[in-house]
Amino acid sequence: MTATRIILLVLGAAIFAAWAWHMFRVLFLLRKRAGTETGQMFPGPSAAWHQWGRFFRSPEDRILRQRLTGLTLGLLVWMVGLAFVGS
Repeated sequence: MTATRIILLVLGAAIFAAWAWHMFRVLFLLRKRAGTETGQMFPGPSAAWHQWGRFFRSPEDRILRQRLTGLTLGLLVWMVGLAFVGS
């Protein structure tokens, strides 16, 4: 395994860890909002869809949305780069 490939794998692990942290943060935030809005401990699918729509449109979630989008694009670029490095 070349040094370039090792560096790319470490970089990919860091990007994925940041992406997973942000994604779980979003999921827990949306579940909390749905629970608060409906008053139920386990809100149903319609409440989840409503919260996803609110997340994609609301200005207060803009920074979180931009970070998640950037990390997702970073993962895609990393996968393409890893494919071009070869084995």
